[in-house]
Amino acid sequence: MKHRILGALTVAGLALAGSTVAASPAAASDTYGAICVLNQNTWLRDEPHGSVLLTLTAGRGFRWHGAGSDNGSGVMWLYGHGAEAPTRDGWVPASNVSNCYWP
Repeated sequence: MKHRILGALTVAGLALAGSTVAASPAAASDTYGAICVLNQNTWLRDEPHGSVLLTLTAGRGFRWHGAGSDNGSGVMWLYGHGAEAPTRDGWVPASNVSNCYWP
């Protein structure tokens, strides 16, 4: 009986720890700028509509340092980096981030 209770408590503790980690977005880096959460998997590009540098994962942090719009299409772009690659800056569509705040 003790083993069943201990096993159930261990499973419950792991589930709680897993949900806590998933709920907190990464802060990307210590560089200045607003921190946002990526609301979908997003390509980090070398320029708006440019070449793909890498893919950033939904639910992770993105710190942006600048913004711009693409002439003609009206898409707003943010310049910064994701939590997965804090030393690699690039561009993402502003619509792919949410819950931004200034630390």
